[in-house]
Amino acid sequence: MLKKVTVLTSHIPDPRIQKRIEALEKEFNISLICWDRMQQTEQPFEASCCNNITKFNIRAPQGKPVQRIIPLMKYMLCAIKALIYEKPDIIHAGNLDMLFIASVYKYIFDKKVKIVYEVADLHKYAFVKRISSLRTLFAILLQKLEKRLTSGVSKLILTSPYFWEEYFSKFVTADKYLFIPNVPSKKIFGSYVRRVHNSFTIGFIGLIRYVDQLKMLIDAVGELDEDVKVFIAGSGPGYKDILDYVKGKDYVEMYGPYNYEKEIVNLYEKVDCVYAVYDTNLKNVRIALPNRLYEAIVCEIPIIAAKGTKLGQFIEENQIGVTVNDRSKEELKDVIINLINEKDMLLSYQQNCNKIKPNYYYEENSKKLLKVYKNLY
Repeated sequence: MLKKVTVLTSHIPDPRIQKRIEALEKEFNISLICWDRMQQTEQPFEASCCNNITKFNIRAPQGKPVQRIIPLMKYMLCAIKALIYEKPDIIHAGNLDMLFIASVYKYIFDKKVKIVYEVADLHKYAFVKRISSLRTLFAILLQKLEKRLTSGVSKLILTSPYFWEEYFSKFVTADKYLFIPNVPSKKIFGSYVRRVHNSFTIGFIGLIRYVDQLKMLIDAVGELDEDVKVFIAGSGPGYKDILDYVKGKDYVEMYGPYNYEKEIVNLYEKVDCVYAVYDTNLKNVRIALPNRLYEAIVCEIPIIAAKGTKLGQFIEENQIGVTVNDRSKEELKDVIINLINEKDMLLSYQQNCNKIKPNYYYEENSKKLLKVYKNLY
């Protein structure tokens, strides 16, 4: 009889979680418990990645952790009830909130259940060193809670090796750590075809939250004499702000929310360059390796990122794009002009992407994940 894995998330499963489920369902009986927070600014993913889905619709604000406490408690009660019904052998917990719920269930109802804890984005609480306000006190308490809860997990999955180096290595043993980058599926991106565009198009595709850096791109392109377009696809907490900001700017196209599996390849076919400049004041930004990096690589599209980040370092070392100061509009303008006019440089970035892209499809990582899960028993 197949062992049962329950994937527990605080959102409708995004492509990363869907890929985890696809990898595991070959050898495990999979169920999904997820939380629809009923926010229009959330990316509209579909909870159709497995047959056994339990979804709870509980409204909760985005980006406001204190106001989310009561909705989280409501979701916890619902999720624990669902876990009692499912009786999983393994719980795949999607973030610290879900690790807490999984740990409560384990402590009270099933001490034999194994927990796999996945962290896709290191939260800013992880970098607070001392208490200087109520906010930092809250952050220190969260750190202590995470350290306590991770002692009971069987495996820790991280999407950036720098999350391990900067934070988790201090309190999690190395034998529990597994690095799985958030790389795209060849099944989806294998159909990608490079398109020729009348205007050089810079694309931002994904969660809209670093508003200042997106406005810098919009302003920079607006001041150029070159034929350049900006293409923005996605939603998120900054979506409405950017939507208002681009009114009257006909060189900017706002695509809005999209269905990842059905539309992501078409979106990348619309752009000549990927924009991934984020706010470097946030330390988690400085050490993250986002999925946009790997998607750009497999599409052989040059990428613009911020200096002083691990993402920028990766791009420079592999010569697959350029980096800029995340607050320098003039520097960004110079970079864009070079990308347009230096055809040999652009071609070189594309060729370098082509050389390394076989390493950045999910299929190989899925084998590694499946092996780890099978070794839990």
